[in-house]
Amino acid sequence: MRKLLILLLMIGAVSPLLAQKFGHIDSQALLLSMPERETAQKQIEEQAAQFETEMTRMQTDMQTKYDDYLAKAESWPEAIRKTKEKELNQMQQGLQDFSQTAQSAIAQLEEELLTPMIERAKKAIEDVGAENQFTYIFDSSTGVTLYNGGEDIMELVKKKLGIQ
Repeated sequence: MRKLLILLLMIGAVSPLLAQKFGHIDSQALLLSMPERETAQKQIEEQAAQFETEMTRMQTDMQTKYDDYLAKAESWPEAIRKTKEKELNQMQQGLQDFSQTAQSAIAQLEEELLTPMIERAKKAIEDVGAENQFTYIFDSSTGVTLYNGGEDIMELVKKKLGIQ
C-alpha cells in the first residue's frame, strides 16, 4: 500500500512535466524572411550612403586645407599659421561630431524601422504559442537553447504572418 502511494505521488509530480510542450524558432531567420525587412534595410543603406558621401566631402575639404597649410605654413606669419591650425582643429572636431551624429541617426532609424517588425514577430510567436498550447518556445538564434527537442514553429509563425 505504501509503495502504491509513493508511486502515485511520483506520477502526480512527473505528469505536469510530461504535459509540457516545447517549441523553438530562429527569430533572426524569421526577421530576415519578413517582407518589410528588405524595405527597411534599403532605407537604412540609403541614409548611410548619404552620410558617407558627406563625410567623404568633409574629409576631402579638410585634406585640401591641410595640404595648403603644409605647403605655406613656413612662409606665413605666426598669427596666420595659428589661425589655420585652429581652423584645421575645428574641422577635425567637426568630422568627429558628424561621425557620431551619423551613427546615432542610423541607429535611431534602425530602431524606428525594425521595432515594429520585431513586435509583429513577437506577437505572432506568442499567438502561435497560445494557439498550439506550447509551454515554452526557445529562440535558437541566441545560441542559448535550453532544450533541443520540441517543435520548430517557424512555419506556424510564418503562416501567422502571411509569409511563404
